[in-house]
Amino acid sequence: MNIQLEHKNEKFSCEVFNNERSLFKLAESHKHSFKVDDLPAHLKIYINPYKIQPIIRVDNIMVNYGLAKITPWDHMLEFKLDNNFFDQYFSNIIEAKRLYLDLDKNDIKKKIGLDKLSELMDKIEKNIS
Repeated sequence: MNIQLEHKNEKFSCEVFNNERSLFKLAESHKHSFKVDDLPAHLKIYINPYKIQPIIRVDNIMVNYGLAKITPWDHMLEFKLDNNFFDQYFSNIIEAKRLYLDLDKNDIKKKIGLDKLSELMDKIEKNIS
C-alpha cells in the first residue's frame, strides 16, 4: 500500500516504524510518500515538529483519521494496515452514518441503497457470464 503524508503550511520530517522496526527517515518536506509491503502493519510515524497532523492518503485516497482509526499523538501517528483496510474503512463510514442518522442496521442499508446491492451484483454476474 502506498502512503502519502502532506501538510500544506509546514515542512516536517518523519521516521517510519512498521511492527516496532524502523524502516526509514524522511527529511523535511511538505509531502512524504512511501510504500508499505509488509502487511499486516502496525505503523508508527514519528513527526517533527510535534503536533503536526498531515493529510493522509492510502493508495491515493484521502482518509479520515477517525474512520481509518488513526491515532494522532503529539509526536506521532499510529495506525494499522492490512489487506482489507478499505473494507474496514467503508464499514466504518457506514456505521458512522448509521449512528448519525440514528437508524438500525437494516434501515441504513435501505437508506443508502445497500439492500439492493446483492440483486445488482447478481444481474451483473449474469450479464458477464
